[in-house]
Amino acid sequence: MNRIKQAGFTLIELMLALALGLVIVAAATMLFLTSSRSQALQQGQASLQDNANFGLNYIVKDIRLGNLNTVKSSINDLTAYGGIVFRSSANSVEVSAVDRSNIPMSIVGATAHETLLTRSKGLGVGTSPQWTGVSNVKDISSDQLTIQFVPQYVLDHKNTTDENDDVWYGGVDCEGTELEFSRAEGRQVIVQRYFLRADDNNNKNEPNTPLGLACDAGHYPLEGNPTEITNFGDDGEIILKRADHFRVLYSIQSGTSHRYVDTATYMAMATKPRILAVQLGILVRSNQAVGSGLFADDQVFRVLDQDVTVTVPTTNSSKYARQVVTQTIALRNAFGERGQ
Repeated sequence: MNRIKQAGFTLIELMLALALGLVIVAAATMLFLTSSRSQALQQGQASLQDNANFGLNYIVKDIRLGNLNTVKSSINDLTAYGGIVFRSSANSVEVSAVDRSNIPMSIVGATAHETLLTRSKGLGVGTSPQWTGVSNVKDISSDQLTIQFVPQYVLDHKNTTDENDDVWYGGVDCEGTELEFSRAEGRQVIVQRYFLRADDNNNKNEPNTPLGLACDAGHYPLEGNPTEITNFGDDGEIILKRADHFRVLYSIQSGTSHRYVDTATYMAMATKPRILAVQLGILVRSNQAVGSGLFADDQVFRVLDQDVTVTVPTTNSSKYARQVVTQTIALRNAFGERGQ
């Protein structure tokens, strides 16, 4: 009789095949997970860079207007109708028996809210929407920058000889409001402050209290005796979302050298040197989680002159990409030996 041959896998061959299959599946799974995490990280980095660069560029444009149309090109704590606002009439300083300040009135009615002026850690805080120093890093307050400038106005005669319908146009402020004033109102000085505040328009699953860089804008007459700043001192508009920390430094001329100081240091100086440039630093966060294990909770970020660590959230352990974005803005006509 012919023997019938039977073909098949032996137990050893079957075990080897299963083992190889598991190795291949594990490798494919790891490749997929790595690719997904890499894509999430790249998307997070791209979103935060776009967000931060857009927000900073928005500020830079206005800061460069700081000493446009001013009598003096130099900027310090007494520059009127332009520059960086450190003083109102409520915290003015006497110079040659005359009280002087950046702006000629107390802010917000009779109460002098210095917390609406340029601030940093070491200076008194207010209550929201004033500057509170709110930040998502440990033990360090965020700064506030308040500037003022006179736009390059254009007078529109409306093709009539009647001056009553003439209108001054000066562009838009940081809240998107058109700077359009009647001839009776006259040209206005624009005041804008940049600060961090809670951002209510956010994903409720985001860690900590989501903060955004906001801008609050107001204006007062360039001529006459103004008594208040219109539309100033509110929550403003968010111009940069997911900002964890905001830092501002000033390049000052000290003898023949230059150095950077913050607001509290500058205001503590007996003689305030002119400011040559403004340096901004913002710690920004991605709009989506990038997975766990990529970033340590104690990671230290260098924001200009500060080493900061993000506050660890208590309810959301997801990891987010973060990056420090900086910008140095040279002020118009501030360099050189020309002091006036």
